[in-house]
Amino acid sequence: SFGPSFVQACPQARHFSFPKPLLEGPTMAEEEGDWNATIEEWLIAEGQCVAGALASITDGAMYAAAPVAGEEGWAVLFKESYKTMIAQEDGTDKEETIDESAILKTVAEGKRPPQGLWIAGEKYTLTRQEEDEIDGAPVKIAVAGRPKKGVVIYITGVGTIIVGMFDETKNASQTMGNCRKCVHAFCEYMMSIGF
Repeated sequence: SFGPSFVQACPQARHFSFPKPLLEGPTMAEEEGDWNATIEEWLIAEGQCVAGALASITDGAMYAAAPVAGEEGWAVLFKESYKTMIAQEDGTDKEETIDESAILKTVAEGKRPPQGLWIAGEKYTLTRQEEDEIDGAPVKIAVAGRPKKGVVIYITGVGTIIVGMFDETKNASQTMGNCRKCVHAFCEYMMSIGF
């Protein structure tokens, strides 16, 4: 793992961007901007994802999102805690607080959140949670959908959460399979640089 001593010993490392939990140094705005552009390059530019984000398994909080223009990535992937009516097993509805970061953390831990998976105020059906390997290192994968759109979530062994979203109404080639290929490639890249 890279840390402050690595950056001091290797000055060119200042040209790399590291998530906040791993390295103190750049301000959150500088750091977020670098990761936003990286997400845009790996997930959005290919046209197979409508949006993408990075989050930490520590709390499930997203720290970067794309598309960058107009903060569109944040708009389609995140909503602050809110209350909504949730159908109960007995057929009644009950108002519950939705904390999307806590829900994403639960999914990243390989568990099913009791309220379901919520992203930007929309409920997704979690259809798959599995474990796999990339170059011998473990990764967790979750797939969730709703009509004509969905998300693919990869979690690296060091706790980086990668979220890719597809929306067939925006681009017919945006399917779960194509989105998953892009998220998988981005995960390989992130793992190759220690995330």
